[in-house]
This record gives sequence, C-alpha cells and structure tokens, in this order.
Amino acid sequence: MKSLILGVLLWLALAPAGLATSLAPLVLTEQTREVSLNGTPHLAWLEHDGSDLTLQQVSEPAQAAHFVAAPAVLPRSARLRPQWFRLQFQQAAAAGDWVLATQSTALQEVQFHGPFDATGRVLAPPVHTGLSLPYTSRPLGSERYLMRLQPGQAGSYTVYVRLLGGATPALGLSLWDTAHYLQWRQHKRLFDGICYGILLALLAYNLALALSLRDASYGFYVGQCACALLTLGSFNGHAAHYLWGDWPWWQERANVVLPGLWLLSGALFTRSFLNTRRLHRLDLLLQFWGVVALGAALLGLAGQLVAAQSLNEFIASAGMLTALAAALVLLRQGAREAAWYLTGQGGLLLAALGTVLVNWKVLQAPFILANGLQLAIALEMVIFAVALSTRISHLQTSQIALRLRADLLAEAAATDPLTGLANRTGLAHGAAPLLVPGARAALLLIDLDGFKPINDTHGHDAGDAVLRAVAARLRDDARGGDVVARIGGDEFVLLLAHAPDHAALEHLAQRLHQALCEPVWFQGQGLQVGASIGIACGLDGDHRLETLLRQADQAMYHAKHTRSGHAFHPAAQDDPHGTGSGDCMHGMTGRPGLAGRRGGWPGALD
Repeated sequence: MKSLILGVLLWLALAPAGLATSLAPLVLTEQTREVSLNGTPHLAWLEHDGSDLTLQQVSEPAQAAHFVAAPAVLPRSARLRPQWFRLQFQQAAAAGDWVLATQSTALQEVQFHGPFDATGRVLAPPVHTGLSLPYTSRPLGSERYLMRLQPGQAGSYTVYVRLLGGATPALGLSLWDTAHYLQWRQHKRLFDGICYGILLALLAYNLALALSLRDASYGFYVGQCACALLTLGSFNGHAAHYLWGDWPWWQERANVVLPGLWLLSGALFTRSFLNTRRLHRLDLLLQFWGVVALGAALLGLAGQLVAAQSLNEFIASAGMLTALAAALVLLRQGAREAAWYLTGQGGLLLAALGTVLVNWKVLQAPFILANGLQLAIALEMVIFAVALSTRISHLQTSQIALRLRADLLAEAAATDPLTGLANRTGLAHGAAPLLVPGARAALLLIDLDGFKPINDTHGHDAGDAVLRAVAARLRDDARGGDVVARIGGDEFVLLLAHAPDHAALEHLAQRLHQALCEPVWFQGQGLQVGASIGIACGLDGDHRLETLLRQADQAMYHAKHTRSGHAFHPAAQDDPHGTGSGDCMHGMTGRPGLAGRRGGWPGALD
C-alpha cells in the first residue's frame, strides 16, 4: 500500500538475525568500488546501556570489548537512541579517495569522526549533519550523509560514526570509491528523475480529469499521487535538496508526516475505487486506518517522530491487509476493479520481497535495493491510472447505453406503434418549437369517412392496412419541418412549420383529399375511404396547440356536414388586415373545384 511496508517487512525478516561474532578490518584496494557494511564483520556496533556517550568515551580502550559486529538491521529498541559505529580499514595503496555514506536520508543527526591513524592522530575535521541541520551541512552536496576519507598513505585507520534516527527502519553504512559513488549518484538521480516525471505526468493528467469529471476516485488518486511523490522526494533527500533545505524543522517532520498523509489518501482511494461500502465491516476498518494515519501525521507535526513512525509502519501493514481482503472479496463477487487493484498492490509486494531477498544475500541485485521501492510505486500509480481510465470508459459506455435506451423509450412513448407517426405526445413535442409568437403555422386535421364499415366488413387487419396507407400518403406529402401525427382511431394531423398563403393551403387540402380517397389494396380488394379536412391558422398571441386542434376540429366537422372535403376555421376574420392567420381565408368555406390547380405548395402531391 505504501512505502513503509518495506520497512515493516525488512524489520520482521531481518531483525531476528544473529550478530556476527568476530570483527575484521576492511581491506581497501584499487579494485574496491562499493561495500555494504551492515551485517559484515567489518563494521562494529557499540552495545551500551542507552546513555548518550561522547567520542572520547566510545574511543576509550575499555569500550572496545562492547563493540560487536553490526547486524543488517538493529533491534528496534536500539533505534530510539544515538548509535555509535566503528569502522577499521586498511588501505593497501599509497593514496586513496573514499566516502563513508549512510544508506538512509531519514536521520536526525549524523556525526563522522576521523579517520584516525594507528597513532590516534585525526586526519580530517569531523562532519556534523542530518535533518536537524540545513542541507548545506552535507559534504559534496550529497542527498545521503557521508564523510570523505582521503588517507595520504597505506596503513590502518579508524572512523567513528554517531547516528540518531529513531524514525528510520535501518541504520546502514556503506563505503564507496569516491569516483564510483559520484557516478552512481548521477545514475540514481537520472532514475529518480524518471520516476518523478512519471508521477508528475500522472498527477497533472488526473488532476485535469478530476476537475472535469468531478469523480471522487480521481480526486483521491491525485492526493495519493502527490503524497507519494513528496514522500519519495523526502526519502531520497531531493526534497531537502531542492524544496526545504533551509527549514530543518520541516525536514525532520516531513519523513513521517508525508507518509501519514499518503496512507490517509491511500485509504480514501481504496474505499472510493473499490466501493467498499458494499463490505460494511471492512469499509469501517479502512475508515479507521485512515483516521489513525491522520493521527500519525499530527503526531509527526508535534515532533513525536518515533511514535509517528511506529504508527505509520503499523498502519501500512494492517491497512494493506484490510485493503487486500476487501479486494479479494470483491474479486470473488466479480468486481473487475478489484483485479486492477490487486495487480497494482502485487507489484509493491514483489518489490518488498525482492528487497528482503537482497538483504538476505539470496539475490545479488543492488539496483532492487536502491530503486525497487520507488519503481514499484511508480508502476502502481500507472496501473491505478489505467484502471481509473478503464473504469471511466466503462461508466461512459454504460451512460451512453442508458441514454440511447432512454432516447428509444422516449421516442417509443411519442410514436404511434401502428403507423410510425407521432402520437399526441409526439405532436406536442414537435409543435413546441413551431408554435411560437410570430410564426406562420397552420394545422390540418384529417378525419377518415367510411372507415368503420371497412373494419366491420373486412376486419381489423384491413382497417390497419388502410391506416398505414393513409399515414404513408401524408408522410410523403409533408416537408422536412412538418409534423405528421395520428391522434385517434382514424384522425390524423398535419402541422405545417411555415404555412403558405391561403391559395396554397387550399390546393394542398384538395390534393390530400384526392390522395386519401384513392383505393387501398388489401388481399386483392380495393378498399376506399373518404376524408374531411379542417384547417386552422395560428394567430399572433395565440399559438397554443390546443387552440389550433379545437379550431381545426370545428372546421373538420363543418367540412364533414357540408361534404365539401375541407374547410377553414373563421378565426381569421378577427384579423382586419388578414395577416394574423398566415393569409388564411376569412370565413368557414370549402372550395372543391380546385382539383386541377398546381403550384404554390412545395412537396404537394403531383
């Protein structure tokens, strides 16, 4: 889950290891490049009663018997007080240039004394550095704490080192050839820069997505990625080098506060990404670990570094077990996001296992020891980013499918299933943008004459065939913006988007009447109906569909009673200029003698 898991695993795996029983000086030759000292017989560690001893005290002959070979990881209680180490080395060549460096940057105070030659003469001033001091106190501008050793001749030398680092899982030392160390440092910086670049790119990309999508998982991912980036920068020493090197107060606290915030954001991301609310008890446990992680960060701010570190280590292991348990349960339930989560966490566990094996000397892979953790973290963030993208893509696909389904349902609700025309609901929706003030709208209401005998004589299948044929003839004669609807058993509506003048409307009515009176062939028989058409024109100030339907209905019944085929509603006579109705005819009239008239109506039946 977080980088502190590595410290927990290392402590559990290596702390029980026994101490070496014999000490031997380290022989340095021209072929020596890098030597990891902890767990070897070359580095001595002072076992004492816990009192803070001075250099003079630890260098007394009486203390020599208390130095034993330093283990790879010190017992936990030993990390809570200053630790003294002694390195004795023999330089075979006449001259040498070496650096004695710590393996951790999370040390509050570091003192190097020496080297002392065989006569006890010190050859260089002491080095005093650590998180409690400005970054400028570090020799060679190195992120790690080190002392440069440059004996002027072959011989035996002794160096004493005092380390205070209760908030770090291991107090390790290594000795390097200076040129090799500087080269390794450049390679390490390059690798770290690549990891930082990956995290920064993921951070920026997902921050943009979080702001646009407003998805909680993206927000928590951004928080986790930012905390991971700052924590790695703090652990590697780059944060102190480039961000807060002149602020020792924060340098000390950042190494425990930032991991605590990382654990908190990780718990929030896990809950959101896996949707652990489905698992009530595990979800409550994740919430609890998040609260405890926040408490650890507050302890770190208060200066309780050891307590905060111990709490972070415990939360890292317990929180990961809780998150893995939740992911496994959800995976069994078929949740695909659980597989992504386990993949991301699996890389982190493999990195921790590889580091343990390297420390056990099972593997010879110093790269894993130095870079495995942050590489796993970068890969974890990449996997989580891909998982989020996949999740959002899946959600978008589901939303599109739901929207299409909703559109289909809405269309079905507004469509007459027999004819495919709009029904009353569809007519209302289609009329809304057409019946606006100032528009020249006209509505034709068509009622079929003689339709009931066809149903009674030939059956409903014949009646349905007639209705479908009428719908097709009306649809063929409508323009693109017009609305054609079936609003009753044998009642149809043609709503004209832009009504023409009276002559064109009358011509249209005549031609529709002729078209609708043509026989419909069904099972070898010509079925024929008539039609009565009522025409209403919208007046300025009253463009309601209900008004037009009522007026057209009155006109239609007038046409039916007079057998004129069509009729106009007389509402236009209230407009003295004859413009409000779109130049509709004044008075309720029917003019059946225009069957041969053409022109004036785009799309009319020809």
